Amino acid sequence: MRLVLLRLSALGDILRVLPAWANLHDAFPDARFQAVVEDRHAFLLAPLPWIEPVLMNRKALSHPFRALGELRRVAEEIRGAEASLDFHGILKSALIPKLADIKERWGDGATREGAGWLQTHPQAWRHQTRYAQALGLSAAFGSSRGLEGLDRFRPVLRDAALPDPGEVWPANGRPRAVLVPGASRRGAIKRWPLRHWLKLAGLLKGSHELRWSLGPEEQALRAWLPQESGVQALPELDWWRLAAAVRQADRVIAPDTGLLHLAVALGVPATAVYGPSDPVVAGLPPGAGYVLRTGIGCSPCRERSCQRRQCLEDLAPERVLAALAGP
Repeated sequence: MRLVLLRLSALGDILRVLPAWANLHDAFPDARFQAVVEDRHAFLLAPLPWIEPVLMNRKALSHPFRALGELRRVAEEIRGAEASLDFHGILKSALIPKLADIKERWGDGATREGAGWLQTHPQAWRHQTRYAQALGLSAAFGSSRGLEGLDRFRPVLRDAALPDPGEVWPANGRPRAVLVPGASRRGAIKRWPLRHWLKLAGLLKGSHELRWSLGPEEQALRAWLPQESGVQALPELDWWRLAAAVRQADRVIAPDTGLLHLAVALGVPATAVYGPSDPVVAGLPPGAGYVLRTGIGCSPCRERSCQRRQCLEDLAPERVLAALAGP
């Protein structure tokens, strides 16, 4: 059997579907799995050698005169598969298996741009986490083959083979916490104020071994944040060495960004500081951590140009500290 899994982007969203993909592999160990992702995210599949990446050229996909040709090229690579499972639910992801003439085209219920009309087995939409949404699709497909239990969550990267990050943590027995102050440029509205991060670091550094996690676009922060806070930053590591360093921690504190969902996949307890993110759809699976938010009347929202950011301004560092000290 050959199965096609589709989730074109983005980084955090691909991480959220990996538990569902791993359940499918466990249920069908002899199947051939092809995963359609954008070329910029191919590295996310490296710890899962049973997945055969089928890469879409992002630049071609974004070009009005080249996109259809790129969709057809990818469709040829997956032609002949028994079934496709669309974990993205947009027109482009739904078109690919249709162009490939795959007879069974499953969808997870979250569809846009008319994608559901191109699926032969669309699931009912539910207001639930993206983790549950993806696991629901794997469970539905498993049930169609007489297999149950494919909706269970597990941290799929907890025991994955990862490269050595070097000695990034001292062996002093103190609990280790990774602080993630950043988010992508597109997700900048999700960033907790820096003054809150600085205060939280001050409250925690007497009892915890702390490390800032700063991305390649945060060189300005790397230049002054450790000195300002008295907390070291993790060294500049490639993605999977960073993952290995994070996996050695006891807690990750982060906004709704890719590193938060990496922590979930690694099995590291997460504390999420949310502002505009939907606490249900962007929530965490049971047992993976918890979400802290103010819940003011205008949140959740998708207003990226918001200037108030009261939903994050009002989320005090003391509340995060209390949550970390809780049961």
